[in-house]
Amino acid sequence: MERNMKTFLVLFLCCWSFAKIVNAQRHEQREGHMQQQQSCRVQHLSAQQPSETIRSEAGIVELSTRQDNDELDCAGVEFIRETIEKDGLSLPRYSNTPKLAYIEEGEGRLGVVFPGCPETFRRSLFGEEEGECQKTRGETEGEERRGGEEESMRRERERAREESSQKIRRVRRGDVVAIFAGAAYWFYNDGDTPLRIVAVADSSNHQNQLDKRYRPFYLAGSPATRERSEGAREEERIGGNILAGFDPNILAEAWGVRRETVINIQENNQRRGLIIRVNDPRRQRRDSLVSSFDYNSVQEDEEEREGFHQLYCNMRLRHNADKPDEADVYVRDGGRLNAVNRFKLQALNHLNMAAERGVLRPRAMFAPSWLSCHAVMYATRGNARVQVVENRGRKVFDGRIEEGKFMVIPQYYGVVKRAGEQGFEWITFTTCHSPVRSSFSGRNSVLKAMPQEVVMNAYNITCGQAHALRLNREHESLILPPRRQQYGGRGRAAQ
Repeated sequence: MERNMKTFLVLFLCCWSFAKIVNAQRHEQREGHMQQQQSCRVQHLSAQQPSETIRSEAGIVELSTRQDNDELDCAGVEFIRETIEKDGLSLPRYSNTPKLAYIEEGEGRLGVVFPGCPETFRRSLFGEEEGECQKTRGETEGEERRGGEEESMRRERERAREESSQKIRRVRRGDVVAIFAGAAYWFYNDGDTPLRIVAVADSSNHQNQLDKRYRPFYLAGSPATRERSEGAREEERIGGNILAGFDPNILAEAWGVRRETVINIQENNQRRGLIIRVNDPRRQRRDSLVSSFDYNSVQEDEEEREGFHQLYCNMRLRHNADKPDEADVYVRDGGRLNAVNRFKLQALNHLNMAAERGVLRPRAMFAPSWLSCHAVMYATRGNARVQVVENRGRKVFDGRIEEGKFMVIPQYYGVVKRAGEQGFEWITFTTCHSPVRSSFSGRNSVLKAMPQEVVMNAYNITCGQAHALRLNREHESLILPPRRQQYGGRGRAAQ
């Protein structure tokens, strides 16, 4: 009995401590957003392309920052679009902000480094002849050692036929990817088509203790010049090898290598930019690699349950939002909505961000609604007419958004969208991990949830009109199929 009581007390204290940590984290997140909250006195919203372009050897990075965009400043975020060409390596970096990304096109590999986690992944990344690579490296390092240790280390490296690293994940079209602040990461395009990634960096997040801007810290590469959309070049550059700023003698001692090696690391890839091309004529067939990566993705859910260490080191960082059979809202003639929040991807708890992937069929409507946090909507295909209304009943946007453009929708602003003749597809990034959407129409309509008398008196309408307003589309969802007839007459609300 006494033993059971002790066990119960231990479990109770553990649960209580965990709850305190979670509450403290949420409080910290709220405080961080409150401290960095910006004025949202935006008179007009716009559907826009990224305003800056950074060209590199094997791709481009396009972005819009808070400094030059009042709408992004209102939401406290930055918009980034990265296009990586075939065999392109987007160089390793980390940033001061968490980032939520969406794979718009293509497929490739993603490496994310978590401090303290073991290097358990073993496979050649670029498909080169590993034995030759290892032998060369072993001989080079052997020259830096003496006596029997030199020969022993050389033979050991010659026997090692596999590269080890932390987990490498395969990403493909439709994946929503969570990237932590301070975590080093890279992308590699091993596909046959360009890999296009759109992302939002939350610079108002509590994890950012620097200024209110997205700052990438590159571990390799050379600085690149920003080009504005109007064609002007800026003196300010982005990127640059952070290791280049250290004294080479200090780094040589820290790594245990020659000074010449450090100088080569500090000065390589000059004028190649932030995305470099990997030239490897001996690439292996990808079929076996794809199978290996797919297997790892299947194992992620299982690994997440094996304890704290496995939970952290093998945390799921991606969730595919392009699966119709997993849609949260599905309307046969209207479209679908796939939400990716903290319940589907636990990593979003740490980012305090989420995403929604929407598809509307031609002329279908996404019902008038509002969201509990800021949102950045990016059009991936087709076009739609969008209206956004602020708290005083004034339209701040009434126009079309087309493929490749993004727009900010501030917290609680009312929004409605209707797809064009080609349909409309989009991805929305939000600044909270569990966004709540309230709708004016459908089965979850706020008007339907109010007493009919309240609706009658609030709008000064008849009983029949109030009934129609509340119940005409009560069996439908957020997504409304194209209207086949005009609503009118008794019991119907004119539209």
